Amino acid sequence: MAYAAVRTLIEKLSSQPDLHASLRLAPDGTVLGRFYEFELASGFQPVVRIDTRTVAGYDAYARSHATDGDVISPWGLFSRAADDATLVRLDRLCRLVHTLNYFSKADATHPLYLRVHGRLLAAITHDHGQAFRRMVEALGVPPARIVLQLPGEAAQDVLLAGMILGNYKKAGFLSGVHANNVGEAQSLLHLHAPEVIKLDLRTVADPEHELPPLLEAAAGLSCQVVFKRVEDEASLARLAALGAQYAQGYLFGAPSASLAQPSPRAGAGHDPPSAQGPA
Repeated sequence: MAYAAVRTLIEKLSSQPDLHASLRLAPDGTVLGRFYEFELASGFQPVVRIDTRTVAGYDAYARSHATDGDVISPWGLFSRAADDATLVRLDRLCRLVHTLNYFSKADATHPLYLRVHGRLLAAITHDHGQAFRRMVEALGVPPARIVLQLPGEAAQDVLLAGMILGNYKKAGFLSGVHANNVGEAQSLLHLHAPEVIKLDLRTVADPEHELPPLLEAAAGLSCQVVFKRVEDEASLARLAALGAQYAQGYLFGAPSASLAQPSPRAGAGHDPPSAQGPA
């Protein structure tokens, strides 16, 4: 997506303004979202292939602050959306900001991982992903370059998760889900066969016992298991020894407005930032 196309899109949207949601182009070319008195920006953290430490994709994180400069967490911002209609607009604005910021970069050659807020899933009764599909196709972005990820709470509702993941696939997106533990990851894998499962490494009590069956089953279904919160070399080496292929965490660098390459020891020991639910 060319810079000129982004500017044209923003000008078009600005000519039909939403009183509470809008976009603007910063002097450095970054797209910023405006929602009431808050401004939204994007950060991207690499998803890394463990064996080569090369980028396999980028996960989008929202950064938000009030127009008076006070920082507010994305979760805090979403908690202010008192009704479903407001939350749906905020969720879609975040994903649009991330999509514009990512695909306008010349080096955006890998899949973009976007979260969907749990409340939005209940607010929309059918055809999940269709509105966003129309949006990204209008931008010239193939839906297959985007992974739409369900949050862990949505994964616990088997029927809802199955319907939504099926809708995402029907719309042409890659489907992803955050599992709360290894057992849930196994269930989601066999029930829904998503393209991506995210699993927090801290929830795995006994990796040598728990992970081999999951990784074997995932390989058979062509599912990418990404281990989150990988923050030190010892954890990465342990995953590599078990045959894990993908990891994400501060070990490879903090989310950045630029598409940073993995920096294996950057930020080790820091707490990861809170991820934005509907990124």
